[in-house]
Amino acid sequence: MLHPTTSLLCLPGKEPAHSMPIEIHQITAEDALWPALTDHLQRVMMARHALTDGAARPDTYYIAACTDDTIVGHISIHQQPLIAPASYLTQNEEKTLKRHSQPLSETFVQTFAVEEDHRRRGYGRILQQAALDLTVQLGAYQMRSWSSADKQANYALKLSMGFAALPALYPMPGGQPISGVYFAKVVADALSNDAAQSKNATSR
Repeated sequence: MLHPTTSLLCLPGKEPAHSMPIEIHQITAEDALWPALTDHLQRVMMARHALTDGAARPDTYYIAACTDDTIVGHISIHQQPLIAPASYLTQNEEKTLKRHSQPLSETFVQTFAVEEDHRRRGYGRILQQAALDLTVQLGAYQMRSWSSADKQANYALKLSMGFAALPALYPMPGGQPISGVYFAKVVADALSNDAAQSKNATSR
């Protein structure tokens, strides 16, 4: 798991074009960067979706992109059981999906944003990849998100990263459903694949 305030500097040649070096931090409420994260969430108008009364939510992980000691982007993911909704087919009970007899979980993206002055520099891709890496480390089966139909830049990013796209209507409380897409990427075998590749590399 990413340790709080662990820096992941871009490798040479991998930094977003025309930008300062970026650091990726996993942040908890106990970290010195937490106030800066909450300020950023306010600026991008996502605090109410990422926090509860200004506090971190249970089983939610916050990853931030920093340049020059300033948080310019973030992604928050919530780990939750992977379940089939209740219906008459399941005797009106939710059913947890299993693989090899083990219950599955997923991470679901709660919020994701890069501040306007720092967009189109590759920060969003780096944040999404950091969230995928953390999803693997958490032992989850997949990472999933919802994006409304007006978020075309996010669509392009997710598709370029190999996410599956599932168009759907999203129910809104007391209102009309909105159109959009669920994006999902299975990561369940990533750790075992990495281990196998490492073993093969060392045996050569």
